[in-house]
Amino acid sequence: MKNLERFAPFLLITISLVVAGFFACVATSRTLTHLESVILQTLSLLTGLGGSFIFGRQSAREAAREIIKPHARSAFRRLLSLYQSLSRVATTIESSQNFESPVENQVTLAKLEAIVVEQLASADDAIEDWKDIVPEDVEDLDQRFSSDKTTRD
Repeated sequence: MKNLERFAPFLLITISLVVAGFFACVATSRTLTHLESVILQTLSLLTGLGGSFIFGRQSAREAAREIIKPHARSAFRRLLSLYQSLSRVATTIESSQNFESPVENQVTLAKLEAIVVEQLASADDAIEDWKDIVPEDVEDLDQRFSSDKTTRD
């Protein structure tokens, strides 16, 4: 199926050129009727347009992938960083359940606070990465979060 999608535009454009060549050969050897002329020209036009459309869509899709790929890579790195940071929070919380000393609890809370600050910084960087790709959507999210924040305060 992928091979068909890849070669379909070339096949359609080739058919268009063959029909145009056939039209030219027949037109030089005899006079074509109006119906023959219209059918051959329409067939050539439609196959050429179809091939051009499919080829253009494939080219646009690949160009979009190449443009988005660096942004997606950096956003994925941020996601991994957040995931690792959340794993550290879970580990710290689990290990802190056995503490009885207030000093140990304060140290654990300080660690958790540092990890959360780190996560927020990574999330802010990820949001900046996405602003490059979809600024309107990020702005909508910012407005939604700021309105949620004001209703909680």
